[in-house]
Amino acid sequence: MKTFRAVVLTLEGEIILTIALVCATEDEAKARAEDLLEDDPVELWDGPRRIARFEPEH
Repeated sequence: MKTFRAVVLTLEGEIILTIALVCATEDEAKARAEDLLEDDPVELWDGPRRIARFEPEH
C-alpha cells in the first residue's frame, strides 16, 4: 500500500483540503481522488509528482 495525496482546490488554486489516500495502485488512487470531485478541482499527488487533475463540470 502506498500513500497518495488528494488536494481540493478553489478555482483560483488555493488549497481547501488535503486528504491522504492509502491505495494499492495509482489507478485506485486516481479513482478515489476523482470520487472527491464536486464543485472544486482535485489534484492527485505522489510526493512531489502531480499524477492527475480533475476538473468539475460547470
